[in-house]
Amino acid sequence: MVLARVLAVLVVVVLGACNRLGVPSMNEESWLMPGGPGDDGKPALLKTRVYFPQGSGPFPVAVINHGSPGEPGRQFWETPSFGAAVEWFVGRGYMVVVPTRRGYGDSGPWPENPGPCANPDFVAAGNAAADDIAAVVGRLRLLKIVRPDRILLVGQSAGGFGVIAAASRNPPGVFGAVNIAGGRLGGQGEIKCAPERLVAANAAFGATAKVPSLWLYAENDSYFGPDLSRAMVSAYGEAGGRAVYVLLPHFKDDGHRVFVDPDGREFWTRSVAAFLEALE
Repeated sequence: MVLARVLAVLVVVVLGACNRLGVPSMNEESWLMPGGPGDDGKPALLKTRVYFPQGSGPFPVAVINHGSPGEPGRQFWETPSFGAAVEWFVGRGYMVVVPTRRGYGDSGPWPENPGPCANPDFVAAGNAAADDIAAVVGRLRLLKIVRPDRILLVGQSAGGFGVIAAASRNPPGVFGAVNIAGGRLGGQGEIKCAPERLVAANAAFGATAKVPSLWLYAENDSYFGPDLSRAMVSAYGEAGGRAVYVLLPHFKDDGHRVFVDPDGREFWTRSVAAFLEALE
């Protein structure tokens, strides 16, 4: 099993009992996973945290994808924390994989940049994230510890948008996608950049997607409020995508953080559990 991981993942640093989340029944490892193309055209190496439930597998896998700080170079290796989400998925028997995509932390250029606020290319930005996500999925399916037909994509903010872009490719083995507060702004802070293009980008992804998806947004999401989130999922569904939309209640000062804040777990887990049970 260890040899298979080394061959499939390229590099494995075993942390085992050094579990940062403090859950005795869950082991954690630090891997390098192949991503989209780097400057040399070869697959980039993505720093990735991997968490295991008890048992020897094979396990279903949840690939959790982080958001964007709106600027390249910010460290995502330590933040944001997905500890509560990791614990929840591991508790359901999932192996959890959390890759750091290209352009975040110290991983090189930022291919997800959608361009200027006045003229953003959201489709290209989503596809750049999807290149990393799809590469991770492809390599995971080679591991004997992984159930190759039970890979779930999960993403928050830019990661959620990337998950929808990846799902539009219908990667083998992916049985569902969970988009939490997903989208792109094409600018920093609370600037709303070309929302009509964001809606159109979701329509473009929905036109080819066959993977069932769950879209979760809070009522007080400062980036993607109810009107915009409904417009995005409506465009996706009208284009042919399979989507379930849930508007979550207000969460603290900003519902955009409902997935990364440990206190938000009670807000999203019921909907995700129902979604997974419907697919089992």
